Amino acid sequence: MLRELRLNNLAIIKNLDLEFNEKFIALTGETGAGKSIILDGISLLIGERSHTDMIRNGEESLFAEGVFELNESQKKRLNELGFEIEDDELIITRYFDRNAKSKITVNGARLTLSRLKELMVNIIDLVGQHEHQFLLNDEYHLHLLDRFLDDEGRELSKKIRENVNEIKKLNAKIKNIEDEKAKITEKKDILEFQFNEIESLELEENEDEELEEEYKILFNAGKINEKLDETSQLLKEGEFSILTALGRARRNLEQLSDLSESYSELYDKIESVLYEVEDISYSVDNLTGDVELDDDRLEKVVERINAINKLKLKYGSTITEILEYRDKIEKDLSLVEFENEELEDLKAQKKDLVSQYFVDSERLSEIRMEISESLQNTIDIQLSDLNMENAKFKVEITKTEEITAHGINNAEFLITTNVGETFKPLAKIASGGEISRIMLALKTVFSTVDNISVLIFDEIDTGISGETVRRVAEKLRELSRNTQIICVTHSPQIAGKAQQQFFIKKEIENNFTETKVRELNTEERVREIARIISGDNITEASVNHAKEIMGLWDKKVLI
Repeated sequence: MLRELRLNNLAIIKNLDLEFNEKFIALTGETGAGKSIILDGISLLIGERSHTDMIRNGEESLFAEGVFELNESQKKRLNELGFEIEDDELIITRYFDRNAKSKITVNGARLTLSRLKELMVNIIDLVGQHEHQFLLNDEYHLHLLDRFLDDEGRELSKKIRENVNEIKKLNAKIKNIEDEKAKITEKKDILEFQFNEIESLELEENEDEELEEEYKILFNAGKINEKLDETSQLLKEGEFSILTALGRARRNLEQLSDLSESYSELYDKIESVLYEVEDISYSVDNLTGDVELDDDRLEKVVERINAINKLKLKYGSTITEILEYRDKIEKDLSLVEFENEELEDLKAQKKDLVSQYFVDSERLSEIRMEISESLQNTIDIQLSDLNMENAKFKVEITKTEEITAHGINNAEFLITTNVGETFKPLAKIASGGEISRIMLALKTVFSTVDNISVLIFDEIDTGISGETVRRVAEKLRELSRNTQIICVTHSPQIAGKAQQQFFIKKEIENNFTETKVRELNTEERVREIARIISGDNITEASVNHAKEIMGLWDKKVLI
């Protein structure tokens, strides 16, 4: 429950420090005094977005703080969400300034806005106009119904969501393959031409490099033979050949080798050179015989090189890249010409998941039908308690063949408020008083499953009076046995049933409007409720009526 609330510089609130000591609390005061602003402050603590217009005129920043008392169930849930809550107290702060600098803390630790919302979703429920619109929108009715699911239902609901998520992933993969297949089909003729063009050349790795080398040899065959022949003559032919000269030099040094080690070393060296030159001469002779002038072969090599270069301009700068492109074309064409194994596997997986989806959804639908009957009866009882004895509540559950994350069902809340009338959607109900009571009936029932510790109602008395508002007040008091109730109200009956009451008023100080709030004692409460009954002209009758409402008829209260 909410124990303490502090607000600084929120709209016309300068400084506010409230302590809530009871389970049923009423906030009263004249229209425009700032009651709803207090609810705006509480909404900041449950993760509503802030904006600079909320900051009080003349101030640079806004601060809100709430101290909450947690029960064991809430502590357990928060710990499961990753919030380490050691004691029973939860302290939340919000700060932001006109420069858009903001800070959120929970028990001193920084937190994001989304995490704050996640943390507070089962602690406070603020019921105002937005919640009314939520109730009237049938898109949310199935979600509301599912709050009553048992363990089996919750497990099925989770399984269905996971299943649908997997189906969506498979659909995306299948679509990608089929889209690619369609693209390939459109350009099949082009791809087949490209494949055949590459395949017809029967390319081999590094073939282009070998052809370039052969081309150089063939193109320069005459020059090569001429130079090799001349080189051969220089090496070994005639009395002045290199080999003849080296032979003479070797013989000369051989005759001197016994005279000195130096001459012997020279002899060894020149002998080595002679052998090397003889080997070179042998190689030159062999090469001279290998090179032939072959114009036909040269023409074929040039044609082959040109054909390969033509492919390089189209499909890749190297033979490796061309062959890789050919392989890709072959794979793409196989998508069109043959059944794709991956595609068939994905479709088989999807078929199994879809089949399981409908099995699980049918079972979940059965569970929803069961809980809807129970919910209808329970809410009918609550409506009767709220002076709507002739009203009947109905959950209309329909089926769809569509695959959705919530299964095969749609749900809509219907109601008839008079005997003999047909059931209508809640949105067709014109009476604000009826909507408020239906909302209260639903909240009373939902509170049993949501484990909400604080329910805040903003003017739930709108559009009701007399016996109806008395019953609403009784229902709120009953609800407060297990849940803290905070009510902004203009109703003397609701204020009179509260256990703690705060009076809100506006004052002007130094040309600035400021909201002031103070807790009322018993005598002040009687006077405030009398004011609500008769206006500023408080009469003895209105005082006595206030005492009666508060159960103080037989007690002497000074006014």
